[in-house]
Amino acid sequence: MLNQILSVFLSGLIVLTGVAQASTSDPGLGTEPGEEFVFEIPQQRSPWAVTLFDKNPQEDQEKLWSQTKLMFGMGLGVLGVLAIMPESFTNWDKSELKQFHKKWWDNVSSGPVMDEDDFFLNYVTHPYFGGVYYIAARESGYNQWNSFIYSFLMSTFYWEYGIEAVAEVPSIQDIIVTPVGGWLYGEWAYRQKRSIVANDGLVWGSSGLGSTALFFLDPVGMIDGWINGDRENPVMEDLSISLSLTPSFYQPQNSDSDRDYYGVNISFRI
Repeated sequence: MLNQILSVFLSGLIVLTGVAQASTSDPGLGTEPGEEFVFEIPQQRSPWAVTLFDKNPQEDQEKLWSQTKLMFGMGLGVLGVLAIMPESFTNWDKSELKQFHKKWWDNVSSGPVMDEDDFFLNYVTHPYFGGVYYIAARESGYNQWNSFIYSFLMSTFYWEYGIEAVAEVPSIQDIIVTPVGGWLYGEWAYRQKRSIVANDGLVWGSSGLGSTALFFLDPVGMIDGWINGDRENPVMEDLSISLSLTPSFYQPQNSDSDRDYYGVNISFRI
């Protein structure tokens, strides 16, 4: 028994010694003269590990965070567009949107519920936007699992319990369909985008069709590219978008009638 233990111990020692010698003899793996050699065993990450909030991510976390902020700004624009669309399409009661903070809390505390939205809204637009969230993470270097988690977080808390809850109660279908459909569509869209990029941005030999396809496959990525360029020399810097109550430049004439005035502040420098 003792002989077996000694054999295993000596074998392990020989392997470690060989690895250390190979590391110090290889110029690419060794240390500079005078530096202390530290032997480290690389840790393999689990494919199910959630790395979105890692302090030292292997992925491009800065790019994903930049696109997340961009989506928050764009969400305010989408909210404005939906607010002016017919109620028959959105099922939003516009008369209740003035007191949006109270309406938001009432909706959040009442849900989620099964909604009665059109098939197109529930099973086409929601999976598409789930895919938009998904591909933003994939293009930032995250794997499918983390991209799905990101899509779930954005679709649930940014949209369903965030912007959309201003107008309606969170939907059970949307909470499920958006990230799941977004994963199915988003992974397909990601692969299609990679294929087009590898083909020099051409679709059927046309750069115009290629640009159009790339925009619809990854609209946030395209807009981010227009704004930030190569990120080292961005077209627009210090972009800030916020929602405010009675902005400083607006002087209400009647405090009672103008108390529900809301504005969007956008600032940047070129």
